[in-house]
Amino acid sequence: MSLRSRLTLAAGGAVFVALAAASLVVYFSVRSNLHDQIDVGLITSAQNVAAKTAVQPIPVAKGATVPKAALDKAKQQDAQAATGPFLGTDGSGYLQYIPNIGTLLKQGIRQPNGFVPLEKADVAVAGGYAPAYFSDVKIHGVPMRLYTMRSQNGLGLIRTARPLSDVNATLTHVRWLLIGLTLAGALVAALFGRLAAAAVLKPVGALARTVREVTLTRELDRRIEVESRDEVGSLAADFNAMLEALEESQRAQQQLIADASHELRTPLAAHRANVELLARDDLPGSRRPHVFDAAVRGIEELAALVDDLITAARNGKPVDAREPVALDELVARAVERVGQRAPRLRFETSLEPTAVSGSRARLERAVDNVLDNAVKWSPPDGVVQVELRDGTLRVRDHGPGIEEADLPHVFDRFYRAADARALPGSGLGLAIVKQTVDDHGGEVEIANADDGGAVVSIALSKL
Repeated sequence: MSLRSRLTLAAGGAVFVALAAASLVVYFSVRSNLHDQIDVGLITSAQNVAAKTAVQPIPVAKGATVPKAALDKAKQQDAQAATGPFLGTDGSGYLQYIPNIGTLLKQGIRQPNGFVPLEKADVAVAGGYAPAYFSDVKIHGVPMRLYTMRSQNGLGLIRTARPLSDVNATLTHVRWLLIGLTLAGALVAALFGRLAAAAVLKPVGALARTVREVTLTRELDRRIEVESRDEVGSLAADFNAMLEALEESQRAQQQLIADASHELRTPLAAHRANVELLARDDLPGSRRPHVFDAAVRGIEELAALVDDLITAARNGKPVDAREPVALDELVARAVERVGQRAPRLRFETSLEPTAVSGSRARLERAVDNVLDNAVKWSPPDGVVQVELRDGTLRVRDHGPGIEEADLPHVFDRFYRAADARALPGSGLGLAIVKQTVDDHGGEVEIANADDGGAVVSIALSKL
């Protein structure tokens, strides 16, 4: 299922659940109100019957004679109470008065006047042992609401009933109306949800098309137009940034291949010439050792260049394995190694105990490259100053320094100043230093000292 369909279903489903819950509340509220109206009418009718059928006592003062009119009225009420149950109607429902339920039960009459049969609960209500109650019954197949209460004369009952046909018809109409409104609301919400999803997912569609085009054409210069600042717009901007990073990485790789090919061409040609000279029979014996030494040095330079190329090819890669590294000890060993290769130079060191986290091998290579660069530019019998303080390594030579025009490019791959082209090296040493320091989250800078020479500063985070 597509994302647009899922969003459509989510919108329609959410509105359906909300409307269904609201419809249930409305339905049961209407149902309760209608039943309450029926119940109030039944109670009122029953109370009216009770008032009409109640036998009123004759108030007589002590020693007084009862008036004949009062006696006649009392006899008339007694006769009415003894006539038995009757069933009538008030235009909206049925009314039933049962003067004495016990008499009927003794006679085996359980359905007086063909009305609703008597129950055990009715006996308890007539005797005053249970309260009045409501019940739903069917009379001749018609659903009705029945109210049963105790009369004011002995064990009598008063029952009133009203049909529920109108109430049920109203509830049916309300029920279908609410169902229709719920379904219609859900469909409208789904429609608007689909339209909204189409608008929201438009940048996503453009993103998908761009991905397919980049996959097919391999053209990393394609970009997506960012039209909003929401999450989708942020996704498009992030994708553009990713394409830009990939394009830069591809450009760097192509430049690395081109530069490597150029740099390898000269030593390979020189090494080939030396090998061809060694293969000639007419090469004087006195020159053969010199040519052999030149061939060996050519191989060493090629090996160093290939090693630098492999290191440079790690552009943007994170540090493989981090471990605590005693940077002061690492620098001291590097100074010792470089000092053996440059015995005429003097190294002045001031190393503060410093621990960092990183790759020991890569940090050693970076420090070696900085020291080799200082050795390369130092005059004979010169001094190289090495200081490690507050997590910052500073290496200073006393050479000619760096031209201002060359300072912005010293960390570029294969960049070699005009004065450096006659010196050995691949032009990757300082580039590898910067790459290593960047991968360790540090900073590297190079500048000219006030009184001559260059200063390389490497700042790393201490543990």
